This record gives sequence, structure tokens and C-alpha cells, in this order.
Amino acid sequence: MTLKAYTLPLLISLSLHALVFALVFSTWDARPEPRDVQRPRVVQAKVVEYTPKSQRQAEQQAAQQKVIDMRQRQQERERQEAERRRQQEEARRAQAQREKREQEQRAQAEKERQEAERRRKEREAAEQRRREQELQAEREQLERQQQLDRALAEEAEFFEEQQAQEVAQSYVDVMAQRIENNWSRPPSARMGMQCVLEIQLVPTGQVVNVTVVESSGNSAFDRSAEQAVKRIDRFEEIQGMPSHVFESQFRQLRLVFKPEDLRL
Repeated sequence: MTLKAYTLPLLISLSLHALVFALVFSTWDARPEPRDVQRPRVVQAKVVEYTPKSQRQAEQQAAQQKVIDMRQRQQERERQEAERRRQQEEARRAQAQREKREQEQRAQAEKERQEAERRRKEREAAEQRRREQELQAEREQLERQQQLDRALAEEAEFFEEQQAQEVAQSYVDVMAQRIENNWSRPPSARMGMQCVLEIQLVPTGQVVNVTVVESSGNSAFDRSAEQAVKRIDRFEEIQGMPSHVFESQFRQLRLVFKPEDLRL
């Protein structure tokens, strides 16, 4: 029971006691002779709280419980604060780890990109070197082939010229023999004389013109040489001659006449 529960009955009890004392003193003072009236003592009432033992124990327990509750609430607040700080720290660490992973991933991606770029450049450089080597090999091969072709052409031309010379010489020998058989040397011919004739022919072997291009100094000797060619008129032997041999050596042919010999 609390203090307020005992206050009202105690006040009523004290009031009743005060009223009884007042009535008593009032009766004894009713005598006719005057006397000194003594003023009654004023009893100052004090409220005395009576607390049973069980109530005190309950209050102590309540106070202890209150302390316990306050401690628990404080501990709960501290626990919540610690949990909040722990969560914040975990969030901070998680964010730091995410940023670290992202940074590592970016660094790895950049490293891979650079490595891929390096390999690409190496492939391009290797391909460029391969193409350059192929082009160089092709140029060298082409140059060797051209040199070989030129050598073969020169050799073929040399052999062709040799063959043409041989063929031409064979025809010249025949022609010289026929001219010599038809040449009547004049009595005035002397050793050391020389007359050069230029003979123009057509592919049929027909003689179309005879010209003295270098005189021997003896008109009779020159005329005898010119007449020897004109008497033949046609050299049938050259009709079967290759055209390139004829064009290069027999369309215009020069003959050297000497008293001791006949030379081309």
C-alpha cells in the first residue's frame, strides 16, 4: 500500500482527536469567575508513512528491477549502437572490397587489353615481315628469271646468229662459186687490185641492181666484176633461205673482187 492510501484516514483521525480536546477544555472553562484562559497547545500533525516489510521488499525489488531495466535498456542501446557500428563497418569493408575488386577488374581488363594489343601488333608486324619477305623473294625470283631469260635469249640469239652466219656463209659460198665461174679477169688485172660491188636482191634470188661502191682504179677490172654478177641474173639457191637471214644479210649484199680471189 502506498503513502497516499494512509494519508486520508490519518488526517481524519487527527481531526477527531483535536475536536475532542477542544470540547473538553470548553466545558471546564464554563465557571462564572474569570480566570486565565490557557491557550491550548497546538499539536502539529505529521504524516508518518507506514510501510510494511513486504511493501518495502516490493519497492526494493521494483527499484532493483528498474535499475535492471535501465541497465538492460542501456545495454540494448549499446548493443544496437554496436550493431549499427558493426553493420556500418561491414558495409564500409564490403564497399571497400567492391571498390578493390572493381579496381582489380579494371586493372586486369586494362592489362588484358594491352596484352591483346601487343599480340595484335606482333601479329601485324610478323605478317608485314612475311609479306615483305614474300615480295623480296618474288622480286629476287623475278630478277633471277629475267636474268635467266636474258641469258637464254642472248644465248639463243648468239646461236641463231651463228646459225644464220653458217647458213648465210653456205649461201655465200654457193653464190661466190657461181660468180667466180662466170668472171673473166681482164689481162690488165694485177695483184693488189680490189673492187667492191653492192648487189641488191629480192627473195626470189633475182638480181635487181649492181653498183660499184669501191673502184679498183682499173675500169676494165671493175666492169669485168660487174658483168660476172649480171650474167647470173638470178641466184635460185636463196629462194629457200629463211626470211630473217635474207633480210639481214642478202637483200643488200657486198662482194669484194680481187684478182687472186673472190671474197664476201
